[in-house]
Amino acid sequence: MRIRSTKRLPLGPCVPKDVLRYMTAWRRHPRTLAWLRSLGALPFAPTPGMLQGSAMFAAFVLGYSIASMMWSGPAQDASTASANAPGTTGPVNKHSSMKVFAVICATIALGIGTSVVSQGLRKGGFLTTSDVGGFPELAQVQEQLSPLDACSITYRRRDKRGQRQYPNSVFIKTCSVGEYIIVLIDVPGTWADKGVGFEMSRGSMSEPWEIQVEKAEVPFPDLEKALEHFAPLIAAQYPEKLRERRASASEMERHLDEQQRLEQERKARAKDSYPR
Repeated sequence: MRIRSTKRLPLGPCVPKDVLRYMTAWRRHPRTLAWLRSLGALPFAPTPGMLQGSAMFAAFVLGYSIASMMWSGPAQDASTASANAPGTTGPVNKHSSMKVFAVICATIALGIGTSVVSQGLRKGGFLTTSDVGGFPELAQVQEQLSPLDACSITYRRRDKRGQRQYPNSVFIKTCSVGEYIIVLIDVPGTWADKGVGFEMSRGSMSEPWEIQVEKAEVPFPDLEKALEHFAPLIAAQYPEKLRERRASASEMERHLDEQQRLEQERKARAKDSYPR
């Protein structure tokens, strides 16, 4: 039985880009949810849990479909093998390259699934955190932080090694697309000693905050008190600090543009400055 060279396999990605994007949508679910809701085509309001569940279901369906491709048609394989036996002439096994292609796709799908699960099971991953933003006890925090031009607020977010850093700072990002500005608000480090850490996110200023926290690590009374302590500080300091950061970023951009203009002028003068 002959197997065609893998160089002749069909070109193109094994998994469509849209499927990959949907399978990994949990990593950026606030903006993904905002996009889905803006379409107005869904008869229901999508939630982060629904997005994660549907992504896992899509991964399962994809893996099942590829497995079906791999093991289908054993009778055809047997007949093709007998036709290609020595002393006989027959068509080349048409299923060989398809099987190799399916194995490659299955391996990639398995790798993607393993990566998603391993990321989710890490400390601070989506499988170890829960959204407590809808708790009535945190309604005042939602009210204080809702008007801000901010879509991400994190305190002691875990790094790649699972460690919590920066006990004296809250990191805040704006809602503006393409604006890479981070504002730091100083907070007391006493809450770090109590193990408090959280990530707040939303898709736009009109949406409520999601507050992701590790329930097994952070007692709710400590989280509640920390948020009640942080919210007034953030509401009071963030708008002015954001204006300062934006002004600084604009000044830096103007400085870089001026440097680029001067460099272009210098190169133009140098080009025609030497005698011929």
